[in-house]
Amino acid sequence: MRAAIKPFSIFFRYSKWSLESLICQWTTFVLAQHETVIVQGRAVLSGDHTYVPKDGRMMPGIVTIHQNSETQSKPSYFRGHYWGAICLLIGSLAAPFGLPLALNIHQGLIHIGKEDKNETLQTMIIHMALDFALRHDLPSILTLDAYFPCASVFNLVYSIWSIELHQPLVTLIIRAKNNCVAYYEAQKPQGKKGRGRPLIYGKKIKLTDFFDQLHLFSQAPCCVYSKMEEVSFMTINLLWKPTGRLIRFVLAITSRGPIVLMCSDLNQEPLIAIQLYCVRTRIEIMFDMLKNLICAFSYHFWSKLMPRHSRRPESNKNLKQPSENALAKVNLCWEAYERFVMLAAIALGLLQLIAAKYPNDIWNHFDIYLRTCSRQLPSERTVKYVMTRLLIRNLFISAPVAIMREIRQRYFTKKSPDIDDFPDRSIT
Repeated sequence: MRAAIKPFSIFFRYSKWSLESLICQWTTFVLAQHETVIVQGRAVLSGDHTYVPKDGRMMPGIVTIHQNSETQSKPSYFRGHYWGAICLLIGSLAAPFGLPLALNIHQGLIHIGKEDKNETLQTMIIHMALDFALRHDLPSILTLDAYFPCASVFNLVYSIWSIELHQPLVTLIIRAKNNCVAYYEAQKPQGKKGRGRPLIYGKKIKLTDFFDQLHLFSQAPCCVYSKMEEVSFMTINLLWKPTGRLIRFVLAITSRGPIVLMCSDLNQEPLIAIQLYCVRTRIEIMFDMLKNLICAFSYHFWSKLMPRHSRRPESNKNLKQPSENALAKVNLCWEAYERFVMLAAIALGLLQLIAAKYPNDIWNHFDIYLRTCSRQLPSERTVKYVMTRLLIRNLFISAPVAIMREIRQRYFTKKSPDIDDFPDRSIT
């Protein structure tokens, strides 16, 4: 068994091919398909984290993770990998796909000697979005959930500007926390100035208090989670003390309840901001497809040079760094995880591009009963089913060279397909 697994493991640990160059080639290919959703001249990105339970005792990057889910069947703390990802919206804004662009492990960096105390989980996602925008000189909008509103996130985005647009290269749309407060700008003193520094911040206000003043809201139709409905909304530019800058706050009342959004662009259209945040759920669907359809996180690489750690949850402050001589080998094991997941993400992205470019062809070859068709575009699971049957058919009707006979023989040892499905050639 080990002899069969070893070449597979060596491929992902091989140092002659680079993950960075793979991501660069992949993102270039995606943009060349001209399926990117463009809103106000900007591509639409989403970022988030996901957890992958792992209990290997010699796997680098394993940390203790706190589960925020209210499901009682899940443990509060467990061991695993903490992944960060960004995705690009493709197709149409009404029915988009969240195409994976890059995935990286964002915790346990001490195992490879790259821990940076100034770097946070929030800013790591911002760096991934900025790398994509800078690599392709593509202005973008990044949508994030309520975990991300902090000063370092906004300051990092403000640090890189587009000379052509005279605006930051990446603008943010982030859901505010429920206890978020902001300040009006201080009024300039009339007449003679008094002693001391002029006031910067005016009256303090809690954002949720605006929902008690419905006369300030306007109403308009908006697409909320793929359904058109009447939305009450208002916008106001206020000073947010963590950044010391003006932030555009978009307050909305939808059928799902009230919501407050923070926008780094002071001219952001409120209805577009609401709609873009609602399609942020596509990254959650992307994680679900990676886990359950592609099995992207089913890797089992480890390194014997890693110090053994406990399978039970313990404080992440006690993580042990490998010796200096072992760092290179452990780093290759770490990269094997990211390479494995990135190749699986590319496979999922190809399924999404096929669905976006050839939906009619996919439906014409789909021969299984589907009780409910949620939208016109076929899902990734539907495309996978159709492409699997087409590839197997092409495999068995191709010329019977030596390598094809070997593949067929290995296929029949695991599964015996219906011979009548392939009538074009005899199978030997």
